[in-house]
Amino acid sequence: MDRRFGIVIDGTAALTDDLVRAHDIRWLPLHVIFGPEQYTAGVDLTTSQFYERIKAPDAKPETSQPSMGECLDVYESAMKDGYRQLLVLVIATELSGTYSVAATTAQQVGSDRCRIEVVDTRSLAGGISLIATACARLRDQGGSFEDAVALARRMAGTVHILVAADVLEYLKRSGRISGGAALFGTLLSVKPILEVADGKVHPIDRVRTREKAVARLRELIVRRVPEGARVHACAVHTNDPVRARQLGDWVQERFRCVEYFLAEAGPVIGARAGPGVIGLCWYSED
Repeated sequence: MDRRFGIVIDGTAALTDDLVRAHDIRWLPLHVIFGPEQYTAGVDLTTSQFYERIKAPDAKPETSQPSMGECLDVYESAMKDGYRQLLVLVIATELSGTYSVAATTAQQVGSDRCRIEVVDTRSLAGGISLIATACARLRDQGGSFEDAVALARRMAGTVHILVAADVLEYLKRSGRISGGAALFGTLLSVKPILEVADGKVHPIDRVRTREKAVARLRELIVRRVPEGARVHACAVHTNDPVRARQLGDWVQERFRCVEYFLAEAGPVIGARAGPGVIGLCWYSED
């Protein structure tokens, strides 16, 4: 295993277990809260358990960032495994306070023990994951820690994310949608099309059915991917693998994908966006 530097992502990222193991990627824990009960996503709350719990009509899940102690535990564990440089990739600061906690903890560790660089990816979910896999490939090809930090900062905010949400209730409660007032004033049957751009979630369209939502997603993706481009893509979903896989199959048939994976966004994203979200995260090579 290459010990030049380690890679850490936060709990909002969407990445397969195989890729996590292949690149020895570590997780910063994020939490889901049901009333007085707090759970760590992926530790004492599985994705299936989360979606079972939110079926209750009074379920109103909240989320919280990791504590400094939890960040320190992750850093210390990586150092025990031989890493003396860590690249930490986190969700956009507009969407979470994770960056502040992770960066403050890194300063407390001290560069004499381990050099830790925390990068605000200006993204979330598969956007974080695609930056992580790009940095992992660079490392595998002999790139330095400085090269990887520079790459992550260049890619921050450049990964495209388009998703179709199935329900408005969770998005409205999250309070994270820029310009959401007009969207939430519509009928509840509306399926919003959302874009994540430079750390903010924007509604860019709305349709009436799931079928129209997928068709609109495809149309928007085609418009935004340059003809003949080499594409790195991640199809994401919240508890809707069948539709996400169908979208991903279409993407692989339609475009020249040099990297592709399908991943479920975990309970933290599910608590904010609800079940039934499908979408695509991607970037094109220069």
